[in-house]
Amino acid sequence: MRRSLKIQSVVVTVFAFIIVGMVVGCGNGEKLETQISGSYQRTQGDGTVEVNLDKSPMSLVFDGKTYATTIDNVDMGNNTVHLKVATDNGASEEWVLQQRWDDNGSSFKLTFSHGGTQETLVPAGQS
Repeated sequence: MRRSLKIQSVVVTVFAFIIVGMVVGCGNGEKLETQISGSYQRTQGDGTVEVNLDKSPMSLVFDGKTYATTIDNVDMGNNTVHLKVATDNGASEEWVLQQRWDDNGSSFKLTFSHGGTQETLVPAGQS
């Protein structure tokens, strides 16, 4: 009976370590807004988009203009960051950045939805 309890304890302990390892291993601990901050090239047309969501003040540099932004919502299930962006006319618009990983999980592109349009952004130097 004691031996059976010891075996059960070992099995439960090993199982717990496996579960903890899976949870820790599935994410690198880095926030989505930190992962997507950086410089991107537009795949349609010329230009770059600078995403700065990991430092204050948050901003997007798009078509040579800096837009002040705040994070409205982070949806980890869909890898999206919803932003409130102050536009030229003083209004606030929702812009959305969605991280889309490639098949082997080594790199990603961003889908950038803004002002009724959607385009794909790739990390600078990868277009």
